[in-house]
Amino acid sequence: MLRSDRSGRVTLGALAFLVIGMLIAVLLWGARTVPGRATSADIDLSTLDFGEFGAESITEPRNDKDKYSRLIESARMSEAIADPREVDASLVPKLPVPLSRAADTTGILADVAVPILSRYGMLAGYSVAGCPPKNCPTFNRPWSVRTTVLRLPDDAAAKSAATEIEAADFALNPANAPVTLPEYPGVQGHWRPNVPTLGMMLAHGPFVVAIFVTFPSPDLGELSRLAAKAIAVELPRLDRFQPTPVADLPKLRFDPDGMLRRMVHTTRGEWSYPYITKFQPNAIAGDGYYMEPSGLVFGPIGSRQTLPGASEAAGIADDAIESTATLDRDWLFRLRDAGAARRLAKSESAYGQMQTPMADPPVPDAKCLRHEQIVPVYYCVVQDGRYVAVVNATDEKTVHQRAAAQYALLVRNR
Repeated sequence: MLRSDRSGRVTLGALAFLVIGMLIAVLLWGARTVPGRATSADIDLSTLDFGEFGAESITEPRNDKDKYSRLIESARMSEAIADPREVDASLVPKLPVPLSRAADTTGILADVAVPILSRYGMLAGYSVAGCPPKNCPTFNRPWSVRTTVLRLPDDAAAKSAATEIEAADFALNPANAPVTLPEYPGVQGHWRPNVPTLGMMLAHGPFVVAIFVTFPSPDLGELSRLAAKAIAVELPRLDRFQPTPVADLPKLRFDPDGMLRRMVHTTRGEWSYPYITKFQPNAIAGDGYYMEPSGLVFGPIGSRQTLPGASEAAGIADDAIESTATLDRDWLFRLRDAGAARRLAKSESAYGQMQTPMADPPVPDAKCLRHEQIVPVYYCVVQDGRYVAVVNATDEKTVHQRAAAQYALLVRNR
């Protein structure tokens, strides 16, 4: 399951590399062989106990609600946000969050932004912070950069919204002073002298881009340098992103790449529609909040921001994770090859602090552990080909049934 290493980074496993002998053991675990020819480790799926969980893929339903389209487009926009490590290599992504409604910007932008974004018809958005791993996320942290991109219906709406949000935010405190960036004449911003934070706002095509930076001291030169660097790496990334045409938003599919159909849905035979659970939504503006998505799929950039340190922990390339899907606290990852998937699965199932090994389910390439929390969490890591899944439950029997169902879904969707 997702956990943090001692540096505070979220990783998918312990920081360990596989030696050749361990890799061979993983490859051979549970496999059957025919003399002279290696064969699959598949088993008879009819022998498995799925309990109440479905092991057959559910037909993807038609998307007929605006709120779902906004969520899907917001998840897509994770690919439009520059990784904070592009601003500075010492930063670690934290608190990435899809923003499908104007109200979702509370805790990221000043509250005065909500009615303005609503009036101009905000369609979708995404935000991610970056800060040093040992002191993140907390207000008055040594330094940090948060990039937020919001999509409006057109260029004119974005320009008006950016201008009005900056003016309304500026008016909140008489101590605010305007700040400009010579290299970006269209950027508006402000700070309070002697307060080590700076907010900048600009319109870029149909997008509103908000940059919020903090620094250990109220050094306007350093704050401005950080903001300019964040804008410099963000705008080219945004230019490469292809937003869904407004007329096509209602046509967005839940599962175009077949990630969600490979997962165990909450209720047997019923599609689990996307939603976001927010925690601590009333944080100080700029600080953001923690969220848990469900029923959404993220691309390679979104995966790296959601799971910083995972590639390093597993000893795989930084771009090895191609796609990540979430479903009620279960996760599915698609990697670019089976070798990287095996290493990720091994990293995720490594015993760490607060984790206790337990019996594995009767399926190939699966390991199970119990995370010792106030209420223990039982979870299993299941790997098949390029896919790695993490399933959770509140007891051992149930998590074994979920792991069996998850394995069957991966096999049936090869």
